[in-house]
This record gives sequence, C-alpha cells and structure tokens, in this order.
Amino acid sequence: MINQKNRESIIKLLDDSEGEINVEDLFLYELSPYYNEKKDDSFFSKQLEFIQINNLLNHNETNISFTPEQVRIYNQIIENERVLISAPTSFGKTMLVKEFIFNEQPSVIVFLVPTNSLADELIEDFNFLFKPLGYTIYDTIKEESIIGDKSIFIGTQEKYYQIFQYFNLRINLFVIDEAYKLSDKINSSREVLLNRTFIDTLNVADKVVLLLPLVNEINGLDNLNFKTLTTDYAPVAKNFIPLKSFSKILLEDIKNSIDSNLIYFNSPSDVESFFLDNIDFSLNEDNKISESWIDRVEFDFHPEWTPIKAIKNGIGIHYGPMPKFIQKKVIDLFNSSELKTLLATSSVIEGVNTPTKNIYITTATKILGDKNLIKFKNLIGRAGRLGKHKVGNVFYQEIHQKHFDEANKPYEDISLNFIIQNENEIIEINREEEYNSTKINDAAENKTGDEFKIKTQGYLEDSNYGTVPIEQISLLLNNFGFTIKQFKKLVDYCKKPEINLFGVLGTLQATDPDIFSINVILSSGYLTINEMVENLRLQNKFKDKSLSKVVSIVIKMIYNVVPHKVIPAIEFIIELNELYRAYNSQFLLKSEIMKEANVKRILFYNKFLGQDSLKIDSSKKIMTKLFEFGIPYLRAKEHINSIAERIPDNFSIYDIRQVIFDDESMNDLRIYFE
Repeated sequence: MINQKNRESIIKLLDDSEGEINVEDLFLYELSPYYNEKKDDSFFSKQLEFIQINNLLNHNETNISFTPEQVRIYNQIIENERVLISAPTSFGKTMLVKEFIFNEQPSVIVFLVPTNSLADELIEDFNFLFKPLGYTIYDTIKEESIIGDKSIFIGTQEKYYQIFQYFNLRINLFVIDEAYKLSDKINSSREVLLNRTFIDTLNVADKVVLLLPLVNEINGLDNLNFKTLTTDYAPVAKNFIPLKSFSKILLEDIKNSIDSNLIYFNSPSDVESFFLDNIDFSLNEDNKISESWIDRVEFDFHPEWTPIKAIKNGIGIHYGPMPKFIQKKVIDLFNSSELKTLLATSSVIEGVNTPTKNIYITTATKILGDKNLIKFKNLIGRAGRLGKHKVGNVFYQEIHQKHFDEANKPYEDISLNFIIQNENEIIEINREEEYNSTKINDAAENKTGDEFKIKTQGYLEDSNYGTVPIEQISLLLNNFGFTIKQFKKLVDYCKKPEINLFGVLGTLQATDPDIFSINVILSSGYLTINEMVENLRLQNKFKDKSLSKVVSIVIKMIYNVVPHKVIPAIEFIIELNELYRAYNSQFLLKSEIMKEANVKRILFYNKFLGQDSLKIDSSKKIMTKLFEFGIPYLRAKEHINSIAERIPDNFSIYDIRQVIFDDESMNDLRIYFE
C-alpha cells in the first residue's frame, strides 16, 4: 500500500541509523529527496537520479528537485486559471508558486498573506529571487504612483485594499496564502476585507491560486470554476507523544536539548508567565546577539520587558503585538539554531517560516478541538522540515489525550466552508454591488441579486440613519471593513441620552477599550515607554501587576490596540459624522465627543508618526512603515525626508533598509535591521 501513512513509516526508518531502507523503497514511496543517502548502481537508483535531474527547480540554486507529486500539482497550476491547493504545511506550496513565477514571469502579481511578519519575510526572499528578473516587489506606493508591468505586491488584505484602485491593469496572478481564512466567520474588519478582496479580484485576475492546509471537502466555491488539487504527500514524518510529566520534561528539554523546540501557548500573557515562573537559568553562553542591539532595545522599550529578558537568556519569545524587527530577530536566530527554544502563540502558525524538531503543546483550549482543526494542523506542520528534520515530534499532556484525539483526526474528516455560500455572512461584508453577479449568487444558495439587495437595504434602512443614501453608508463601511452589525450597534448607541467617546469606540470593537491606558499612551506628557509605564504603575488598576506585565501592556497598546483598533474606529466615526451632516444638516455625534476624537487622532499621528513635521506624503508613508517595523519616530525623524528622496515609487521595508545601508549617515538606524 503506497500511501502517506506507510510513507511516514519509511521516513522514520530512514531517520533511524539502524533502519533497513534501500533505494528501492525510496523509489516506490516517491521519496526522491532522500536519494543521495542511499544511491547505488541499481536500476531504481538510476530512476531516482533521473527524477532528480529532470525535476530540478529553476528558481533555486541549491539543486533542489520537485517530487513527482509536486510536479503533478505544478502542471495543474499551469493548465488551470483558478486553482485551490490543499496540502500539508511541509509540502512546499509557496515553492510551487515561486517556481511558476520564475518560469512563466506573469506581469502583475498580487500575493496576499495573513501577517505583516510573513509579508516582510517573503518580500526579502522575492527580492533576492525576482529583482534580477526586473520585478518590483512592494507593499506600499507613493501618491500618484502607478502599478505597472513586472510588479509583485506582497502584503495583507488591509494593505492591498488601500491601493486596490491603483490596479488599472489586469492582475495576471493572484495568490492568497492561508486561504482557509476565507471560511472564518465575519467578526472583524480582517474577515470583511479578506472576503471583499477575494470577490473584487476574482474577475480581474487571469490566474487565481488559493493555498491552504490539507482538508478533504471544500464547500462554497462550486460555481467559481476552481480546480481543487488535494494531496496528503509530505516528505517528513511525525511522532505524537503524550507526556505524563509534561512540565518536568519540557523544562529539561529547554535546558539540555540540542534540537529546536517550539512551545505553543494560547496568549502572550501565557508565554510571559511561563518564562517568568519557570526559567531561572541562562542558555546564553554562546549568545551571538550584539550588545549594541540589546542596549538599543532596552533603551527604546524597557529592560524589564519579558521578550528582552528571554532573548538575553538564550530563549526566543514570539507573539503578535510586538515590534516586527524583534519578531524577525527571534525567528532568524531560531531558524539558524542560535536559539534552540521558541515560546510562541498562534503568531507562528500563519506568520512565519518556523520549522522545528519538537513542538510542545501546553494547552487543550483554542488549538485542540473541532473549531480549530486547520490551525492545529498548521501548527503541527511545523514539526519536521525537509533538509533539516526527517521526523518531527509533537508532545502534549497526557491529560489532554481526549482533546488531542478529537483534533488529530485524519484530513478525510475535515471540511471547509467558504463564507461566500452563506447569505448572512455575505450581507455582513456588505457587497450590494456584487449581488447581481450570477457567480456569487449561485454560490450563496442560488438567491437572486434583487433578493440580496432587498435584504441588505433592510439591514441598513432599519437603522433610521437619517436621509443618507444606503450606497454612501455601504461605501464607508466597505472602506473601513466594518460590518452592518457594527454599524447598527453604533447608531443604536448614539440614540442614548448620555454617550461618550469610548462608548462609541466600544461599539466598533470586540472588547471595551482600556480608557486609562489609551489616555496615557496618547498623552503628550509621556514621550518614552518608561515614562508611560511608571505613570500606569501609580494607578490602583495596575498596582497588583508586575513591572514586566505593565511594560507588555504598554507595548501592546502602542503596536497593536491603538493603531489597529482605536485609530481606525476614530477615523470611521469622523467620516461618518461628516456624512451624516452632509445629508441631514446636523451632526450625528456631539461636538465634545468629536473634539476629543480629533485630538486623540492628532496626538497619535504626531507622537508616533511625527506627522506634524512631515509635510510630504511619501515621508509619512515611510514613517508608517518604520513604525510598523518597530522603529521609534524620535530615532528616525532626522532621516525620513532623505529616505523619501531615494526610495522608489513602489516600495517595502526592504527598500527602506537598502537606502539606510547605502548611507553612512544613517548608521544609527542599521541596528534595527541586524
């Protein structure tokens, strides 16, 4: 029986120094990547050698070859206009796309990824591969720029939607990585914008490729002419190991292991608590991190911030709400084996390339169980990687065996339902101009365009939003990625006799905003993180929290909550208020609320992006990129205009880095790119 289960048995025997595997086994189980370990003068050896030579990748200079299964999938990408590839994490889906781009050289390319960290990683890789072919690789454009031939956009749906209107030409190749997110329930602007991007781009793209983990059944794309390509082929194997003394063995492995360990936690606070409570030893005897880098990060952020204490101890911490240059440093050190242990949250599941020998799953919630099957498969897919670890180990607590059994079901039992087949979800993403599209309607229970439009109008008209045309409300919601449900909640709140700004913002967010912390973060009286931390620690709300936890709260507010939740909500209500006034000759919100909203918006842009002193739009965009990367405005301000003069019209953090390293006067900024 030549199947993946038996193939894994062969790989495990191959990994065992005493395993009796010969070249015939490698041929039968399509394990040509391991040919060099067993080659001889036999017929099967010559066949494997032929496969390797015939299937050499053109875009890779290290003599990597496709397996026969990868060749099959690659040929289908060439032959079909719309392709969905469902395969294990270790299959090499991105490598297939890179080979296609290198060989076919489509002109205008869009490659959507779920996180900025993954975008930065791919941008660096794509610049190395495709810049010599004449491609421009970017995620940001200057005002009045054009997107021309030989261009590759790599970024999140938020970044793409900001510049979607600049794509006047047809898109020749449109790729969505981690496309299973098109099945996520509409809960925030992320899901709204991803689905809007998918629908908007379908009819202007010559070729569409969706990449997602291995599932068996995919629903919702039936009438969109996608060719579904499913394979369970993986060139590495896995051991699943329950541990009774989980914590004890985990700590021993952190101390003594010569292999890499990725330890999964539910949240940043869980990561930090584990480190603070358990790591009383140092692994940094051979620490190669420069003292200047450590000193800079401690000064810019705080010496008591847990991720900095961890990296000094020889352990990496990676989670979402932290500066991107620190994330990149941690991943680079982990992938080069200079850090053996990485404590991480779901940010590594879809964020970056993190192959590892061992994965320890510390929890049974949020990752184990039916609702997170695909995320779970994505996580364990990091255990083992061709060329590094033939076999990966997945450790978990024995007491979680029941949950683990439920989560570790075979792919044949996993289905995926894209939301464009769901009428209610389609209404929430508010695409009334698309409801007359036969393809979308057919995929959504065969409803007619008129039925959809009536239903949507009902949602909006019931809000009693004055005389503002539904189309104008719809456009505003679309631009910000807010749902009709959020809009109704906001308008209902505005009818109350006593309202305030943070109550308004709370209607647009999943949780109530932390009023006191936001006020401190945006105060012009506190310029450094240390000053903000000391102020918060004086308040009763924070007196019981450790210094390190308060530091983490401040950094999360600066790099996640305020720029990605508070400021977009403020900008939305400012535009909404103006729209209401234009059609009703009065404002929706009280003047004191809008005054406070404008002040907070100005404080954020001036304090963190320096927009009071940056008069050129391109300079503002460059500072936004630097802020996303984690570089403080006070460090960058004297160089921003100089960078803006040299940067290409379409650019990324990679191009900013190039300008900085080409100019000796910017030596102070180079440390962030080490």
